[in-house]
Amino acid sequence: MRCVIVLLWTCLLLAGLPGGALAGGPLWNFSAPSEITGLSLTPDGRYVLLGGERLCLLAGDGTPIWKEWSAEMTACSADGHLVAGIDGPQLTLFDGDAGVLWRQELAADTAALALASDGSRLAIADRIGEVHFYDRDGTCRATVDTRGDPDDDDDETEVQSWIQDLALSEKAAYAAVISSRGLFYYTGTGRKLWAHEGELEGGTAVAVSRSGDEIAAASDARVRLLNRTGALLWEHRTHRPVTALAISGDGSRVLAGSQDNTLTCFDREGEQLWTFTAGGWIRDVAVSENGSRVLAGSMDQQASLFDGEGHLLGAHPLGGWVDHVALTADGTAGVAAASREVIGFSTAAVAAATPAPTVEAPVTETQTTEQPTTVTPTTPVPTTTTAAAAPPEQASGGDAGVMPLLLAGLLIGGVALGAGYWHRRRRQVPSPPVEVSAPAEVPPPAVERAAPVARWESALEDGRTREAARLLLQQMNALIEERTGTRILRTADALDACPEEQRKDLATFFALADRLLYAPPIPEKDEVEALAAAYRRLAEEI
Repeated sequence: MRCVIVLLWTCLLLAGLPGGALAGGPLWNFSAPSEITGLSLTPDGRYVLLGGERLCLLAGDGTPIWKEWSAEMTACSADGHLVAGIDGPQLTLFDGDAGVLWRQELAADTAALALASDGSRLAIADRIGEVHFYDRDGTCRATVDTRGDPDDDDDETEVQSWIQDLALSEKAAYAAVISSRGLFYYTGTGRKLWAHEGELEGGTAVAVSRSGDEIAAASDARVRLLNRTGALLWEHRTHRPVTALAISGDGSRVLAGSQDNTLTCFDREGEQLWTFTAGGWIRDVAVSENGSRVLAGSMDQQASLFDGEGHLLGAHPLGGWVDHVALTADGTAGVAAASREVIGFSTAAVAAATPAPTVEAPVTETQTTEQPTTVTPTTPVPTTTTAAAAPPEQASGGDAGVMPLLLAGLLIGGVALGAGYWHRRRRQVPSPPVEVSAPAEVPPPAVERAAPVARWESALEDGRTREAARLLLQQMNALIEERTGTRILRTADALDACPEEQRKDLATFFALADRLLYAPPIPEKDEVEALAAAYRRLAEEI
């Protein structure tokens, strides 16, 4: 009986799985020796670079080439022959065989790192607001300060500029820097072209097109696109802070993921082309050169692949939050990483599981104007026919045709086994009832009290500052849930459950907790203590 039930449930579960989750699985899987802190894929897909306590260079098929050194932040040239890494206060440039070309001691902690596609230049941004431009031989060409003129004594208070991201155009012709103070644009040699200071609500990410003509900037409240002269082309307001940003190499597509689990695609004119809602925050996003493929990683442990029109081509599950994703320039291959796991896959294999949009017109080299749906030779436009309604014959590849037969066979076999079992049960002669004496009363076993949940104080005393911040955030959500009777799943739920006059302070608390949890640097003890003080104050008011 148990076997029959298990088989039937298995059949039903298989039948309920989405096609994208079954077809086009990973081509390879690699277990990293340490937590992955960075992921790079060369434009041609020949090399994969992993950052962490153990720096790893893999071939495009997942075969390890070398595992040497350590680097929290990493960058790779387009040919894979140069690798830049930051390990504590050291900046190192390696060759393709893990040999050290040069090493520099840095004066401050690093916030962002970028390497030119041809390896000719290297740019790093530190925590105090300075950006350093290096040549390939390790010579520091220039240093710029995003805090403004250090000799300006008009303001007695020290100006701070917390740099969040740094991006280079092709061959490092241009460099964009975003910080808490604004957006800055430089040449690859460090000459400032323009700056928008004090106009961003907490800058979070920046991305530059291959030519440097388009600059996408994200903040806690908006997504913007600017041109090379610094003129604003368009902006869109977001409900939650932007956590992931990408721009296609040709500048035709801008992708923004945010804390409300939403991934949005814009075109160059600012029109919103499509959106997708994941099961968690969007942690990273990548886009191909022409925007025909988009890959997003999210906190629901999924790496989701889309075509240029926003159709979900497939989803690859991993064993944790998908913090890093990357695509080749032509979008034919991708990689995704979560914790210590990396997978590589072909986007063509996943796309084969999704039927292509159908056009009932005869196949000709040109399209007549009599068709209700216009189709250009380069960009397929879906008709009103949905992918679910497309016949199975439209899916290419032998696996797509075998899968429905396999599911049907499993279902039919399960039903047949179940029917046979019940038929035998009806033919059996019932056995006479057997009297069973009542069991003697046995005192209930003593219930062992569960160990108390570790509090943030003990985590902080042990030096686990990020864990302490996580426990404080959980404690706040539990407190709001207990006192308001509202189930808290997201930050928005917690804010909605509290009175209007408390939401501003709560939003500040959650923003600080998010930064301590997910920002690259390990939180300092005094930062966690500030979060704890905010928690105590709010706990008295809620």
